[in-house]
Amino acid sequence: MRRTVAVMACLVVISSLPLSVAGASVKASITDVDISPSSPAPGETVTFDTTVRNLPDSDAPLDINAIAIRKSGGSGVTEYERVSNLGAISAGSTLEVPLIATFDSSGIKDLRVIVYGRDRGTGENVELRYPVKLNVEERHPQVDITANDSVAGVESTGEVTVANGLDTQITNVEVVVEGDGVEMTESRTVRSSVAQNGSITAPFRFRPASAGEHSLTATISYTVDGDTTRTTTRTTDIESDPLRNSVELDTTAVGSGTDRALRVAVSNGANAPISDVMVSATSENASFQRVLLENISASTTRQVRLNATMDEPRADVTVTADYELGTETEQTTTETTLRSAPGTIDLTGLDVIRQGGRLQVSGSASNVGSTDADSVLVSVVDTENVTPATPNRDYFVGTVPASDFVSFDVYARTTGNVTSVPLEVTYLVDDTRKRQTFDVATNQMGGSVPQPEQDGNSGGGDQNSMLPVFVAGGLALLVVVGVLVRRYRRSDDDIEV
Repeated sequence: MRRTVAVMACLVVISSLPLSVAGASVKASITDVDISPSSPAPGETVTFDTTVRNLPDSDAPLDINAIAIRKSGGSGVTEYERVSNLGAISAGSTLEVPLIATFDSSGIKDLRVIVYGRDRGTGENVELRYPVKLNVEERHPQVDITANDSVAGVESTGEVTVANGLDTQITNVEVVVEGDGVEMTESRTVRSSVAQNGSITAPFRFRPASAGEHSLTATISYTVDGDTTRTTTRTTDIESDPLRNSVELDTTAVGSGTDRALRVAVSNGANAPISDVMVSATSENASFQRVLLENISASTTRQVRLNATMDEPRADVTVTADYELGTETEQTTTETTLRSAPGTIDLTGLDVIRQGGRLQVSGSASNVGSTDADSVLVSVVDTENVTPATPNRDYFVGTVPASDFVSFDVYARTTGNVTSVPLEVTYLVDDTRKRQTFDVATNQMGGSVPQPEQDGNSGGGDQNSMLPVFVAGGLALLVVVGVLVRRYRRSDDDIEV
């Protein structure tokens, strides 16, 4: 915006002097000096639009030899701009001439516009003077640069804040960030305007080429008063760390039966994020799915599940994580073993029944694993107070399928104070023989075989009173016959009659 400069404190001050006329026939003066911008900054181009008028009652044209703007006072002559051979101004006419100057420092500038002319009527020289006072101020929006911690070869971020503390709106704002030894991946931001006392934030992205100190410079260009473009810069130093690669894998077997999987924890111990993380596993005896993680921040752990399809009960597995760190593709691996849950026999539903001098132990051989258990044998363990007894010193259960059971019965004789009967279970799983021992508490009594009752009165010749004697004798005879038959069949068992 252009305007006539008036006398104001701390602003451009212009005061007119009385008309200076040399010679008898020319009446001329400098009527106006319009300055733009009115409050320039150091280094900014300032235009002094000078208007020279030859009054209507002048008797002769005024030849303009030159117009100059000079420093007023002081030692020596400092001339900022001179324009020559501008022609003549006839009576009643005006001439407008722009003079251009720049000032390197701030402060009040005492200036003078001088017109060098000649009275065409008399041939005498004419000199017109016009004082100008200009205030050059170092005023720009406040600029601040912030950058996050950076690592060599890794993209990082920052932002430039522009706060408009001027007394007017600024427009056509452009922020450009450049770096020394730094690749800028996002550097330019444009805004249409920033209101007075308003602010904007301009983000940028950069990648240091190496570790060490680097500088970032933000250049802000903007327009004030509609047509004056200004530029200011701000520089800050950053320290970039060397890239450190440290990624570890930790595996845990999860699931049950054939539904097995690996839970993989990917720990990023590097000092930069890792991206495009592909977690996979390979094995000769199993196949696994793959999982892609887009990004894992520094000092962060992410977990994934790799579901497995197993061809055999055991699989030796290599787990791999491929990832991007900075501009490089990296890989880390670990070894582990995955097993399907094997067949395992447990004794369930146990019950102990006393039969005379023997204990009958009943229950189920239950397979709590996910594979078959073969050649399952339940036996009574021979100890000092426990002896295996007929008819079943041991019981061959055979094959127990996964998640199934088969019932058994074994017998034992005990002496002394026995609180438990030890049972041994042996079986084959994946061609490996396993052996387990279980102590069955005798207090798990399920009952006893009822014994014949005898009447306490032994006297009298009543036929009814003798009936129990006959019954007892018959039973004793049957027991003797049965024992003899069993001894004949199994001579390895000692039975007392």
